[in-house]
Amino acid sequence: MTMKKHLIKIFAGLLVLASCMNDYDDEIVSNDEFTATNVGEPTTTISALRSTYSSVISNSSYEKITEDAVVEGVVVANDVSGNIYQFIYIQGMNADGTLNTSEGGIGVGIKGLGCLYTLFPVGQKIRINLKGLWIGGYGASPRIGMPYINTNGSMRLGPMPFATMQTNIQKVGTPVPDMVQARPVVASELTVNNITRLTPMLVVLNNAQISDVGWPYAHWEVGGDTYSEYHDITIGNTTVKQLLYTSTSAQFAGDTIRAGRKTIYGLLGRYSSSYQLSLRSLDDIVELEK
Repeated sequence: MTMKKHLIKIFAGLLVLASCMNDYDDEIVSNDEFTATNVGEPTTTISALRSTYSSVISNSSYEKITEDAVVEGVVVANDVSGNIYQFIYIQGMNADGTLNTSEGGIGVGIKGLGCLYTLFPVGQKIRINLKGLWIGGYGASPRIGMPYINTNGSMRLGPMPFATMQTNIQKVGTPVPDMVQARPVVASELTVNNITRLTPMLVVLNNAQISDVGWPYAHWEVGGDTYSEYHDITIGNTTVKQLLYTSTSAQFAGDTIRAGRKTIYGLLGRYSSSYQLSLRSLDDIVELEK
């Protein structure tokens, strides 16, 4: 066989292999099989649920839900960049089907899957069968999950196992990202009196600046260790101290904070009486012209 014919055969083989690979990559694979088929119609709302268990949430304790109840909400934040871990956050809907931005939502903890965003993208409506799950607070932030024992031997409310998610959470329809609208928030609203109503919620800060320009969002090394970090945010002309929180697990933790005015989206959460704004990804930062 001549060298020319040999090369032609090799090239033809590569074309066949590429064709097989493309066919495989283009195959539609559904992830609906990982969630429940039908958990029933909604019987309560996020607002009503939080009201019923308000003392449990505010005391950062937890309680098992024993009655039959189904709640519905829309995913507004997930673990797409690693800044949020083992949790998705949902908000309720108004009677006309729009997102409720007048009241805070609730966190839903799920473990056993490192990419919740593939199952629960922003804009995905879900229903949760609450019977057998637990509700409570972490730093007074409302969450649904299951209790666990931490390394210190103390009980905490953490994420539910993956198997429980498969029986208790149903996806409804396909994601509609455009229905997820962030609530504009100004500095004067970020008071202790508003913290229960505004958290957790997807918000947007207009005409904002982040402090510590030139420093990373997180990854401050001290003695070889890395730490999550807080940064001040100036909204208009008012500075809110230690508002922006970034985990060392975030994919953008080592990225440098840029100077200038920005539009900042993010999940507004809380720890006790302090607000914490968490970016879902760096796409939540819109740099404005200087």
